[in-house]
Amino acid sequence: MILSVSRRTDIPAFYSEWFFNRLREGFVYVRNPMNIHQVSRIVLSPDVIDCIVFWSKNPQPMLLRLDELKSYMYYFQYTINAYDKGLEVGVPKKDGVINTFRKLSEIIGSKRVIWRYDPILLTEQMDIDYHLRYFEEIAKRLEGYTNACVISFVDLYKKTQNNLKETDAREPSLKEMLELAAKMCIIATKYGMKIQTCAEEVALESVGVKHGKCIDNALIEDLLNVKLVVSKDPNQRKECGCVQSIDIGEYNTCAHGCKYCYANFREEVVARNRAIHNPNSPLLIGEISEKDVVMERELFTFIKTPEAFTKGDIVQLKHPENYKKNSDVHGYGINLYRIVSLNGDKVKLEDVEQELSLSELIPVVTDGVEDRWIYYDPIIAASIVFPGEPIPMHHTDYSYYMDAFERNYEGNRTLNELVRKEHLVYVHEIQHYFRKKFHNDWLKINDDKHETRSN
Repeated sequence: MILSVSRRTDIPAFYSEWFFNRLREGFVYVRNPMNIHQVSRIVLSPDVIDCIVFWSKNPQPMLLRLDELKSYMYYFQYTINAYDKGLEVGVPKKDGVINTFRKLSEIIGSKRVIWRYDPILLTEQMDIDYHLRYFEEIAKRLEGYTNACVISFVDLYKKTQNNLKETDAREPSLKEMLELAAKMCIIATKYGMKIQTCAEEVALESVGVKHGKCIDNALIEDLLNVKLVVSKDPNQRKECGCVQSIDIGEYNTCAHGCKYCYANFREEVVARNRAIHNPNSPLLIGEISEKDVVMERELFTFIKTPEAFTKGDIVQLKHPENYKKNSDVHGYGINLYRIVSLNGDKVKLEDVEQELSLSELIPVVTDGVEDRWIYYDPIIAASIVFPGEPIPMHHTDYSYYMDAFERNYEGNRTLNELVRKEHLVYVHEIQHYFRKKFHNDWLKINDDKHETRSN
Protein backbone atom coordinates (compact mmCIF):
# COMPACT_ATOMS: atom_id res chain seq x y z
CA MET A 1 0.00 0.00 0.00
CA ILE A 2 0.91 3.67 -0.23
CA LEU A 3 0.56 5.71 2.96
CA SER A 4 -0.53 9.34 2.67
CA VAL A 5 0.70 11.49 5.58
CA SER A 6 -1.46 13.53 5.02
CA ARG A 7 -3.72 15.47 2.68
CA ARG A 8 -5.94 16.30 5.67
CA THR A 9 -3.38 17.91 7.96
CA ASP A 10 0.34 18.68 8.31
CA ILE A 11 1.57 15.69 10.30
CA PRO A 12 5.29 16.42 9.74
CA ALA A 13 4.89 19.95 11.15
CA PHE A 14 2.57 19.32 14.11
CA TYR A 15 2.33 15.60 14.83
CA SER A 16 5.69 14.09 13.95
CA GLU A 17 6.23 12.69 17.47
CA TRP A 18 2.89 10.90 17.23
CA PHE A 19 3.80 9.56 13.79
CA PHE A 20 7.14 8.13 14.90
CA ASN A 21 5.42 6.58 17.93
CA ARG A 22 3.00 4.89 15.55
CA LEU A 23 5.84 3.51 13.43
CA ARG A 24 7.53 2.15 16.53
CA GLU A 25 4.34 0.43 17.73
CA GLY A 26 3.60 -0.82 14.22
CA PHE A 27 0.01 0.32 13.72
CA VAL A 28 -2.30 3.33 13.61
CA TYR A 29 -6.04 3.91 14.09
CA VAL A 30 -7.83 6.11 11.55
CA ARG A 31 -11.41 7.35 11.84
CA ASN A 32 -13.66 7.27 8.80
CA PRO A 33 -14.44 10.97 8.05
CA MET A 34 -17.96 9.98 7.00
CA ASN A 35 -18.61 7.79 10.07
CA ILE A 36 -16.48 8.83 13.04
CA HIS A 37 -17.20 5.70 15.09
CA GLN A 38 -15.91 3.47 12.30
CA VAL A 39 -12.19 3.07 12.94
CA SER A 40 -9.63 1.26 10.80
CA ARG A 41 -6.57 -0.39 12.29
CA ILE A 42 -3.73 -0.04 9.78
CA VAL A 43 -0.53 -2.02 10.11
CA LEU A 44 2.57 0.09 9.42
CA SER A 45 4.95 -2.70 8.48
CA PRO A 46 7.55 -2.07 5.75
CA ASP A 47 6.40 -5.42 4.32
CA VAL A 48 3.13 -3.86 3.15
CA ILE A 49 3.98 -0.15 2.86
CA ASP A 50 5.45 0.41 -0.58
CA CYS A 51 5.94 4.14 -0.09
CA ILE A 52 5.01 6.98 2.26
CA VAL A 53 3.98 10.32 0.77
CA PHE A 54 4.40 13.22 3.21
CA TRP A 55 2.55 16.52 2.70
CA SER A 56 3.89 19.53 4.55
CA LYS A 57 4.58 23.24 4.70
CA ASN A 58 7.23 22.75 7.39
CA PRO A 59 8.73 19.28 7.97
CA GLN A 60 11.55 20.74 10.08
CA PRO A 61 10.52 18.67 13.19
CA MET A 62 11.30 15.49 11.22
CA LEU A 63 14.78 16.37 9.95
CA LEU A 64 16.74 14.92 12.86
CA ARG A 65 14.65 11.73 12.89
CA LEU A 66 14.73 10.66 9.25
CA ASP A 67 16.92 7.69 10.17
CA GLU A 68 13.80 6.20 11.78
CA LEU A 69 12.37 5.94 8.26
CA LYS A 70 15.28 3.92 6.86
CA SER A 71 13.09 0.83 6.37
CA TYR A 72 10.65 2.76 4.17
CA MET A 73 10.71 4.51 0.83
CA TYR A 74 9.19 7.99 1.04
CA TYR A 75 9.04 11.37 -0.59
CA PHE A 76 7.69 14.81 0.30
CA GLN A 77 5.10 17.09 -1.28
CA TYR A 78 6.43 20.36 0.14
CA THR A 79 4.36 23.53 -0.21
CA ILE A 80 6.01 26.96 -0.41
CA ASN A 81 3.74 29.77 -1.55
CA ALA A 82 4.16 33.51 -1.93
CA TYR A 83 1.46 34.43 0.56
CA ASP A 84 1.87 36.51 3.71
CA LYS A 85 0.43 36.06 7.22
CA GLY A 86 -2.90 37.40 6.03
CA LEU A 87 -3.52 34.11 4.17
CA GLU A 88 -1.04 31.71 5.82
CA VAL A 89 -1.45 32.66 9.46
CA GLY A 90 0.73 30.04 11.13
CA VAL A 91 3.23 29.18 8.41
CA PRO A 92 6.85 30.06 9.34
CA LYS A 93 8.77 32.73 7.45
CA LYS A 94 9.81 31.88 3.90
CA ASP A 95 13.54 31.94 4.65
CA GLY A 96 13.05 29.20 7.23
CA VAL A 97 10.90 26.88 5.12
CA ILE A 98 13.20 27.32 2.12
CA ASN A 99 16.24 26.44 4.22
CA THR A 100 14.42 23.39 5.57
CA PHE A 101 13.53 22.37 1.99
CA ARG A 102 17.19 22.56 0.99
CA LYS A 103 18.38 20.61 4.04
CA LEU A 104 15.78 17.90 3.40
CA SER A 105 16.82 17.66 -0.24
CA GLU A 106 20.48 17.34 0.74
CA ILE A 107 19.59 14.40 2.99
CA ILE A 108 17.21 12.40 0.77
CA GLY A 109 17.84 13.75 -2.74
CA SER A 110 16.14 16.26 -5.03
CA LYS A 111 13.95 13.63 -6.69
CA ARG A 112 12.19 12.96 -3.38
CA VAL A 113 11.29 16.57 -2.51
CA ILE A 114 8.60 18.05 -4.75
CA TRP A 115 7.84 21.73 -4.56
CA ARG A 116 4.16 22.65 -4.47
CA TYR A 117 3.09 26.18 -5.36
CA ASP A 118 -0.62 25.85 -4.66
CA PRO A 119 -3.33 26.84 -4.56
CA ILE A 120 -2.97 29.94 -6.71
CA LEU A 121 -5.54 32.63 -5.95
CA LEU A 122 -5.68 36.25 -7.00
CA THR A 123 -6.37 39.44 -5.09
CA GLU A 124 -6.00 43.10 -5.99
CA GLN A 125 -2.47 43.10 -4.53
CA MET A 126 -1.53 39.53 -5.46
CA ASP A 127 -2.07 39.65 -9.20
CA ILE A 128 -0.37 37.74 -12.00
CA ASP A 129 2.81 39.83 -11.85
CA TYR A 130 3.02 39.29 -8.09
CA HIS A 131 2.85 35.49 -8.48
CA LEU A 132 5.37 35.40 -11.30
CA ARG A 133 7.82 37.59 -9.40
CA TYR A 134 7.73 35.51 -6.22
CA PHE A 135 7.46 32.17 -8.06
CA GLU A 136 10.76 32.95 -9.76
CA GLU A 137 12.33 34.11 -6.50
CA ILE A 138 11.44 30.81 -4.80
CA ALA A 139 12.42 28.76 -7.86
CA LYS A 140 15.81 30.45 -7.94
CA ARG A 141 16.46 29.50 -4.31
CA LEU A 142 15.30 25.92 -4.85
CA GLU A 143 17.37 25.36 -7.99
CA GLY A 144 19.19 22.03 -7.75
CA TYR A 145 17.16 20.98 -4.71
CA THR A 146 14.13 19.68 -6.63
CA ASN A 147 13.33 18.75 -10.20
CA ALA A 148 9.54 19.04 -10.04
CA CYS A 149 6.94 21.66 -9.22
CA VAL A 150 3.19 21.16 -8.77
CA ILE A 151 0.71 23.99 -9.25
CA SER A 152 -3.05 24.25 -8.85
CA PHE A 153 -5.63 27.01 -8.89
CA VAL A 154 -7.88 27.67 -5.94
CA ASP A 155 -11.39 26.23 -5.92
CA LEU A 156 -13.64 28.35 -3.74
CA TYR A 157 -15.74 25.70 -2.03
CA LYS A 158 -18.36 26.92 0.45
CA LYS A 159 -16.06 26.27 3.42
CA THR A 160 -13.11 28.09 1.80
CA GLN A 161 -15.37 30.96 0.79
CA ASN A 162 -16.35 31.32 4.42
CA ASN A 163 -12.70 31.42 5.55
CA LEU A 164 -11.84 33.96 2.84
CA LYS A 165 -14.90 36.17 3.26
CA GLU A 166 -12.88 39.04 4.75
CA THR A 167 -10.49 39.07 1.79
CA ASP A 168 -10.90 39.92 -1.88
CA ALA A 169 -9.53 36.55 -2.98
CA ARG A 170 -10.92 35.08 -6.18
CA GLU A 171 -10.39 32.25 -8.60
CA PRO A 172 -8.28 33.04 -11.70
CA SER A 173 -10.14 33.13 -15.02
CA LEU A 174 -9.25 30.63 -17.74
CA LYS A 175 -7.25 33.30 -19.56
CA GLU A 176 -5.35 34.09 -16.36
CA MET A 177 -4.70 30.39 -15.72
CA LEU A 178 -3.23 29.98 -19.19
CA GLU A 179 -1.02 33.05 -18.81
CA LEU A 180 0.22 32.02 -15.37
CA ALA A 181 0.87 28.42 -16.40
CA ALA A 182 2.73 29.40 -19.57
CA LYS A 183 5.03 31.86 -17.82
CA MET A 184 5.55 29.64 -14.77
CA CYS A 185 6.53 26.79 -17.10
CA ILE A 186 9.25 28.98 -18.64
CA ILE A 187 10.52 29.97 -15.19
CA ALA A 188 10.49 26.39 -13.88
CA THR A 189 12.41 25.15 -16.92
CA LYS A 190 14.99 27.88 -16.40
CA TYR A 191 15.73 26.48 -12.94
CA GLY A 192 15.73 22.79 -13.89
CA MET A 193 12.18 21.87 -12.90
CA LYS A 194 9.29 20.24 -14.71
CA ILE A 195 5.93 21.74 -13.85
CA GLN A 196 2.62 19.89 -13.65
CA THR A 197 -0.86 20.48 -12.27
CA CYS A 198 -2.71 18.90 -9.37
CA ALA A 199 -6.37 17.87 -9.83
CA GLU A 200 -7.06 20.52 -12.47
CA GLU A 201 -9.90 20.21 -14.93
CA VAL A 202 -8.41 22.85 -17.22
CA ALA A 203 -6.09 21.52 -19.93
CA LEU A 204 -2.75 23.34 -19.97
CA GLU A 205 -0.76 21.07 -22.28
CA SER A 206 -0.84 23.78 -24.96
CA VAL A 207 1.42 25.93 -22.76
CA GLY A 208 3.70 23.06 -21.70
CA VAL A 209 2.06 22.02 -18.41
CA LYS A 210 0.77 18.46 -18.05
CA HIS A 211 -1.67 16.92 -15.61
CA GLY A 212 0.22 15.32 -12.74
CA LYS A 213 -0.13 12.79 -9.96
CA CYS A 214 0.86 13.85 -6.47
CA ILE A 215 0.73 10.23 -5.33
CA ASP A 216 2.58 9.07 -8.40
CA ASN A 217 3.01 5.41 -9.29
CA ALA A 218 5.64 6.27 -11.94
CA LEU A 219 7.79 8.12 -9.41
CA ILE A 220 7.44 5.34 -6.85
CA GLU A 221 8.37 2.75 -9.47
CA ASP A 222 11.45 4.80 -10.31
CA LEU A 223 12.46 5.18 -6.66
CA LEU A 224 12.00 1.48 -5.90
CA ASN A 225 13.06 0.13 -9.32
CA VAL A 226 9.93 -2.04 -9.43
CA LYS A 227 6.58 -2.17 -11.21
CA LEU A 228 3.36 -1.45 -9.34
CA VAL A 229 -0.10 -2.78 -10.05
CA VAL A 230 -2.25 0.04 -8.71
CA SER A 231 -5.31 1.93 -9.92
CA LYS A 232 -6.48 5.52 -9.74
CA ASP A 233 -7.78 6.40 -6.30
CA PRO A 234 -11.61 6.17 -6.50
CA ASN A 235 -11.96 8.32 -3.37
CA GLN A 236 -10.50 11.40 -5.04
CA ARG A 237 -12.06 13.83 -7.50
CA LYS A 238 -12.23 12.70 -11.12
CA GLU A 239 -9.67 15.39 -12.05
CA CYS A 240 -7.18 13.92 -9.56
CA GLY A 241 -4.63 11.58 -11.10
CA CYS A 242 -3.37 10.14 -7.82
CA VAL A 243 -3.23 6.39 -7.38
CA GLN A 244 -4.71 4.52 -4.43
CA SER A 245 -3.44 5.30 -0.96
CA ILE A 246 -4.51 5.26 2.67
CA ASP A 247 -4.56 8.62 4.44
CA ILE A 248 -3.93 8.58 8.19
CA GLY A 249 -4.73 12.23 8.91
CA GLU A 250 -7.84 13.93 10.24
CA TYR A 251 -9.64 17.08 9.12
CA ASN A 252 -9.77 20.18 11.34
CA THR A 253 -6.39 19.54 12.96
CA CYS A 254 -3.86 21.70 11.08
CA ALA A 255 -2.49 24.71 12.95
CA HIS A 256 -1.14 26.58 9.92
CA GLY A 257 -4.45 28.43 9.71
CA CYS A 258 -4.33 28.95 5.94
CA LYS A 259 -7.44 30.85 4.89
CA TYR A 260 -7.75 28.96 1.58
CA CYS A 261 -7.55 25.50 3.21
CA TYR A 262 -10.31 22.98 2.40
CA ALA A 263 -9.31 20.67 5.28
CA ASN A 264 -10.08 23.10 8.14
CA PHE A 265 -13.68 24.19 8.56
CA ARG A 266 -13.56 26.38 11.68
CA GLU A 267 -10.75 27.64 13.88
CA GLU A 268 -12.53 26.71 17.13
CA VAL A 269 -12.89 23.09 15.96
CA VAL A 270 -9.17 22.96 15.15
CA ALA A 271 -8.29 24.32 18.60
CA ARG A 272 -10.59 21.83 20.31
CA ASN A 273 -9.14 18.90 18.39
CA ARG A 274 -5.54 19.92 19.02
CA ALA A 275 -6.26 20.20 22.74
CA ILE A 276 -7.14 16.49 22.93
CA HIS A 277 -4.22 15.26 20.84
CA ASN A 278 -2.16 12.64 22.66
CA PRO A 279 1.14 11.69 20.98
CA ASN A 280 0.91 8.25 22.59
CA SER A 281 -2.61 7.50 21.36
CA PRO A 282 -3.12 5.22 18.33
CA LEU A 283 -5.57 7.90 17.09
CA LEU A 284 -4.32 11.27 15.88
CA ILE A 285 -7.03 13.00 17.88
CA GLY A 286 -8.53 11.69 21.10
CA GLU A 287 -8.92 8.11 22.30
CA ILE A 288 -10.99 5.06 21.41
CA SER A 289 -14.44 5.10 23.05
CA GLU A 290 -17.04 2.42 23.75
CA LYS A 291 -19.03 3.59 20.72
CA ASP A 292 -16.12 2.99 18.34
CA VAL A 293 -15.89 -0.14 16.21
CA VAL A 294 -12.32 -1.01 15.24
CA MET A 295 -11.83 -3.10 12.11
CA GLU A 296 -8.54 -4.43 10.76
CA ARG A 297 -7.90 -2.90 7.33
CA GLU A 298 -6.91 -5.48 4.73
CA LEU A 299 -3.58 -4.39 3.29
CA PHE A 300 -1.32 -5.62 0.52
CA THR A 301 1.67 -4.44 -1.44
CA PHE A 302 1.19 -2.97 -4.91
CA ILE A 303 4.62 -4.19 -5.99
CA LYS A 304 4.40 -6.60 -8.88
CA THR A 305 6.56 -9.68 -8.29
CA PRO A 306 7.58 -11.11 -11.69
CA GLU A 307 6.58 -14.64 -12.62
CA ALA A 308 9.41 -17.18 -12.79
CA PHE A 309 11.26 -17.41 -16.11
CA THR A 310 10.69 -20.39 -18.40
CA LYS A 311 12.09 -21.65 -21.71
CA GLY A 312 11.35 -19.28 -24.58
CA ASP A 313 11.04 -16.16 -22.45
CA ILE A 314 12.50 -12.86 -23.63
CA VAL A 315 14.72 -11.36 -20.95
CA GLN A 316 17.42 -8.77 -20.32
CA LEU A 317 20.85 -9.14 -18.74
CA LYS A 318 22.20 -7.16 -15.82
CA HIS A 319 25.60 -7.04 -17.54
CA PRO A 320 25.03 -7.43 -21.30
CA GLU A 321 28.56 -6.26 -22.03
CA ASN A 322 29.82 -9.63 -20.76
CA TYR A 323 27.69 -11.79 -23.06
CA LYS A 324 27.93 -10.91 -26.73
CA LYS A 325 25.61 -12.61 -29.22
CA ASN A 326 27.38 -14.65 -31.92
CA SER A 327 25.43 -12.78 -34.63
CA ASP A 328 26.34 -9.39 -33.20
CA VAL A 329 29.36 -8.81 -35.41
CA HIS A 330 29.68 -5.08 -34.78
CA GLY A 331 28.85 -5.12 -31.08
CA TYR A 332 25.80 -2.88 -31.41
CA GLY A 333 23.27 -5.44 -30.26
CA ILE A 334 20.33 -4.74 -28.04
CA ASN A 335 19.87 -6.04 -24.52
CA LEU A 336 17.17 -8.58 -25.32
CA TYR A 337 17.70 -12.35 -25.25
CA ARG A 338 15.59 -15.49 -25.50
CA ILE A 339 15.98 -18.36 -23.03
CA VAL A 340 16.85 -21.65 -24.77
CA SER A 341 17.08 -23.82 -21.66
CA LEU A 342 16.87 -23.65 -17.87
CA ASN A 343 18.55 -26.16 -15.60
CA GLY A 344 18.35 -25.14 -11.97
CA ASP A 345 20.38 -21.96 -11.63
CA LYS A 346 22.00 -22.38 -15.06
CA VAL A 347 20.60 -20.69 -18.16
CA LYS A 348 21.39 -20.97 -21.87
CA LEU A 349 20.42 -18.07 -24.10
CA GLU A 350 19.80 -18.12 -27.83
CA ASP A 351 22.89 -17.11 -29.84
CA VAL A 352 25.10 -16.81 -26.72
CA GLU A 353 27.85 -19.39 -26.17
CA GLN A 354 28.41 -18.95 -22.44
CA GLU A 355 26.17 -20.51 -19.85
CA LEU A 356 24.81 -17.94 -17.40
CA SER A 357 23.53 -17.84 -13.87
CA LEU A 358 19.81 -17.22 -13.42
CA SER A 359 20.71 -14.23 -11.25
CA GLU A 360 22.08 -12.47 -14.37
CA LEU A 361 18.57 -12.25 -15.88
CA ILE A 362 16.12 -9.41 -15.32
CA PRO A 363 12.56 -9.07 -16.66
CA VAL A 364 11.78 -6.73 -19.54
CA VAL A 365 9.26 -4.03 -18.60
CA THR A 366 6.48 -3.21 -21.09
CA ASP A 367 7.25 0.50 -21.23
CA GLY A 368 8.19 1.19 -24.85
CA VAL A 369 11.82 1.75 -23.89
CA GLU A 370 13.81 -1.44 -23.31
CA ASP A 371 11.17 -3.52 -25.10
CA ARG A 372 10.89 -1.33 -28.21
CA TRP A 373 12.73 -3.89 -30.40
CA ILE A 374 10.16 -6.63 -29.81
CA TYR A 375 7.58 -7.27 -32.52
CA TYR A 376 4.49 -9.45 -32.88
CA ASP A 377 4.60 -11.96 -35.75
CA PRO A 378 1.61 -14.33 -35.54
CA ILE A 379 1.32 -17.39 -37.73
CA ILE A 380 -1.20 -16.77 -40.48
CA ALA A 381 -3.49 -19.68 -41.22
CA ALA A 382 -2.70 -21.41 -44.51
CA SER A 383 -5.00 -20.64 -47.42
CA ILE A 384 -5.90 -22.76 -50.45
CA VAL A 385 -3.98 -21.78 -53.58
CA PHE A 386 -5.44 -22.91 -56.89
CA PRO A 387 -3.28 -23.71 -59.93
CA GLY A 388 -1.99 -20.58 -61.59
CA GLU A 389 -2.59 -18.37 -58.53
CA PRO A 390 0.34 -16.65 -56.82
CA ILE A 391 1.37 -17.91 -53.40
CA PRO A 392 0.40 -15.30 -50.77
CA MET A 393 3.40 -13.46 -49.37
CA HIS A 394 3.82 -12.99 -45.62
CA HIS A 395 4.92 -9.46 -44.78
CA THR A 396 6.50 -9.24 -41.37
CA ASP A 397 5.26 -6.31 -39.31
CA TYR A 398 8.26 -5.06 -37.34
CA SER A 399 6.30 -2.39 -35.50
CA TYR A 400 6.31 -2.28 -31.71
CA TYR A 401 4.36 -5.27 -30.42
CA MET A 402 2.12 -3.23 -28.09
CA ASP A 403 1.06 -1.10 -31.08
CA ALA A 404 0.36 -4.29 -33.01
CA PHE A 405 -1.76 -5.53 -30.10
CA GLU A 406 -4.06 -2.55 -30.68
CA ARG A 407 -4.73 -3.77 -34.23
CA ASN A 408 -5.30 -7.44 -33.37
CA TYR A 409 -8.40 -8.82 -31.71
CA GLU A 410 -9.48 -11.82 -29.70
CA GLY A 411 -13.25 -11.77 -29.96
CA ASN A 412 -14.40 -8.19 -29.42
CA ARG A 413 -11.34 -7.15 -27.40
CA THR A 414 -7.96 -6.03 -28.62
CA LEU A 415 -4.93 -7.96 -27.41
CA ASN A 416 -3.89 -4.79 -25.62
CA GLU A 417 -7.13 -4.82 -23.63
CA LEU A 418 -6.50 -8.43 -22.64
CA VAL A 419 -2.99 -7.59 -21.45
CA ARG A 420 -4.21 -4.64 -19.37
CA LYS A 421 -7.04 -6.67 -17.87
CA GLU A 422 -4.53 -9.26 -16.63
CA HIS A 423 -2.19 -6.54 -15.21
CA LEU A 424 0.73 -7.90 -17.22
CA VAL A 425 3.67 -5.53 -16.87
CA TYR A 426 6.58 -7.73 -18.01
CA VAL A 427 7.17 -9.15 -21.49
CA HIS A 428 7.71 -12.73 -20.30
CA GLU A 429 4.38 -12.62 -18.44
CA ILE A 430 2.63 -11.65 -21.69
CA GLN A 431 4.39 -14.61 -23.31
CA HIS A 432 3.15 -16.94 -20.55
CA TYR A 433 -0.42 -15.66 -20.91
CA PHE A 434 -0.41 -15.98 -24.70
CA ARG A 435 1.06 -19.50 -24.59
CA LYS A 436 -1.63 -20.58 -22.18
CA LYS A 437 -4.44 -18.93 -24.14
CA PHE A 438 -3.22 -19.29 -27.74
CA HIS A 439 -0.49 -22.00 -27.40
CA ASN A 440 2.08 -19.56 -28.79
CA ASP A 441 3.27 -16.06 -27.95
CA TRP A 442 4.58 -14.97 -31.39
CA LEU A 443 6.86 -12.35 -29.84
CA LYS A 444 10.21 -11.95 -31.54
CA ILE A 445 13.35 -9.85 -31.09
CA ASN A 446 14.21 -7.45 -33.89
CA ASP A 447 17.96 -8.05 -33.61
CA ASP A 448 18.63 -6.63 -37.07
CA LYS A 449 16.74 -3.44 -36.15
CA HIS A 450 14.54 -3.53 -39.24
CA GLU A 451 12.67 -0.31 -39.82
CA THR A 452 9.30 -0.46 -38.15
CA ARG A 453 6.19 -0.14 -40.20
CA SER A 454 3.94 2.81 -39.45
CA ASN A 455 0.58 2.29 -37.84
